[in-house]
Amino acid sequence: MLKIFKKIDLTIDDEEILRLLVHQKRKEKPSKTKVSNLIEEAKIILRDLLQPQGMFKIVDKKVLQAEPYFKGQDKIALALCTIGDELENKVSEFNQKGELARAVVLDAIGSVAAENTADFINLQICEWCQKRGWGTSQRFSPGYGNWSLEGQKFIFSLLPAERIKVRLNQSCMMIPIKTVSFAIKIGEEFVSLSKKRICEICNLKNCPYRRQKA
Repeated sequence: MLKIFKKIDLTIDDEEILRLLVHQKRKEKPSKTKVSNLIEEAKIILRDLLQPQGMFKIVDKKVLQAEPYFKGQDKIALALCTIGDELENKVSEFNQKGELARAVVLDAIGSVAAENTADFINLQICEWCQKRGWGTSQRFSPGYGNWSLEGQKFIFSLLPAERIKVRLNQSCMMIPIKTVSFAIKIGEEFVSLSKKRICEICNLKNCPYRRQKA
């Protein structure tokens, strides 16, 4: 079962952008006021730079035999999502012009947008599973924990990534850069992960699927 989402409405939270920028290691950091101004400036062009799309596929035990990491698992959801390459092209343009502050802020916005797109797909998977009485784990991606980055090849072998204009290079890095891939384990043993908990880890403040106040 494959579901593809070509148009995703995102809500970009300024506080999340600021939080990300605060944790970046740079010799010189612009003031919070300047950053806020740059964020507002970036939002003017943001609509033309974001093309959030995504997909997920439910795969069963028979298919999972090809990936040792999922040994013993009955079914999982594999997901892939991206915001496209226009934003990163604009970041490169700013860097080439020496407009470094604008580049850094726009790149941070892109990172938040990519994660929000992943949150949206995550919620679609959870909603789909909950309707069938299945529980879901938290999402996890290749290259984190015990799942090797080589796991990207497994995901890309099963998902039609070209339909959202995403590809994998020889180093298992995804292109465009602002792309997220992940898996979610599915089964009755995950039913205790309630709808409330799903919302607690989601950044989409105005999501219509939200089960509690942001």
